[in-house]
Amino acid sequence: MTKHREDGKSMDEEALESIAKRRAVIKDSWDFYRMISSLLRDKRKYDEVFRKMTTSPVFPYLNSMTGLNDPGDTGYENTEKSVLQRDFPEYASMTRTQVVQNLVSKANEAQQSLVEICKALAGSLGMEEVGVGPVKEVSAAIRKAEKKYNGDVLKVTDYCRALLVVKDFPTLLALLELARDSFGPLIRRVKLSSLKSDHRALPGGYRDCKINLELKEHVCEIQVHVWPMWVICGVDGFRHYRHCLEYSTDSFINPYDSLDGLDRKTVAELVVMAEEAVADMPLDSLEWYHEKYILDYFAEVGLFMKHGLDQWAETTLRELIRLRCESPDIGPNHHETRFLKQYLVETLQAQGRNNEAFVIINDLEEAEKAEVKELEETPDCFTMSFCTLGDIMDPNRSEREEEESAKREVRESKKAWRRIREDRFKFLAASSGTDKRQQSNV
Repeated sequence: MTKHREDGKSMDEEALESIAKRRAVIKDSWDFYRMISSLLRDKRKYDEVFRKMTTSPVFPYLNSMTGLNDPGDTGYENTEKSVLQRDFPEYASMTRTQVVQNLVSKANEAQQSLVEICKALAGSLGMEEVGVGPVKEVSAAIRKAEKKYNGDVLKVTDYCRALLVVKDFPTLLALLELARDSFGPLIRRVKLSSLKSDHRALPGGYRDCKINLELKEHVCEIQVHVWPMWVICGVDGFRHYRHCLEYSTDSFINPYDSLDGLDRKTVAELVVMAEEAVADMPLDSLEWYHEKYILDYFAEVGLFMKHGLDQWAETTLRELIRLRCESPDIGPNHHETRFLKQYLVETLQAQGRNNEAFVIINDLEEAEKAEVKELEETPDCFTMSFCTLGDIMDPNRSEREEEESAKREVRESKKAWRRIREDRFKFLAASSGTDKRQQSNV
């Protein structure tokens, strides 16, 4: 009898251990899935904010700039980087680790000068967000060189780095002009490529400007952020970027796609885990400002849809849509609200309620039309016929007209910048004394 009891106890312990391990796996899976949902949500926010930022009257001017030694490559691989740390003769007899140690030492020497420059820029432009990062550690520099530059540690230019947050694009233009006039000979690169409409964003959707300058024989970096993008994630923006890079989130749009390949039992276990995550905040108690729980419920909707619980998904989506409509920062026509409505359409169609789905589809189409209406031009029939005939007679006509139109847009944008410059940044006009400097790229 004793032996049987001991065997039974051992089997119970093994069963409990197996259950605990399985639960830990499901918890990790839920955390990962929720993180992917969060990353893609923030990427959509970045994309939408940048789209709105491009409507600034000074954007065509900014968009026309080529930058100083800007390679225009916002991808992760950039082995042909044009700005480098100085390659001192003594480096030839050093190991790579010793070289990095020397670069770290030089970064420490240059840091105070970088701080003073950032303080001066921030003071002149009335910026409140200024930060100086710790000097990059040796191991971190070597890892970055391995990942991005085929191991070339001289291509790492953020051993010593700082950040500035500007209010808007006009303030960014003022900052670039002030930097050029104040310490132009020290500037080695101004990278604007991720802020261009025809260039990719950084992984995860972020866009910024980088200024590299050489202080005390060491290349430092000032990261210039634009407030509408910065405010989405704040100081956690780099973590967002790193995770999006690591998990290749730019390769898909729908966070629910990350559930593909899971068996039904696993999805059911994840539903239970999601229910536990929202247990402290019932759906009918949720308010528009409960962002953490709104994300939890959104992630749970994907599990409901995956598991065929479309009525549950519908109930949650309708509540999330209501909350987004109530939010003073979002509202019924916001891209996030429309995104949720698209999922609601799917749940209704899955239940065979196509008429209800069709009504929402029409609403979404009308909202999209209203958004782009002011950008659309509808030429009359005479103009269309004339243009068609002109194109036949002169095949390059459309291309030339498009190029001229783009040039006119840039010229008008430059005029808009001059007006803003005179109104908001009088000290720049006083210091330059001429508009000729504005004609050249930074």
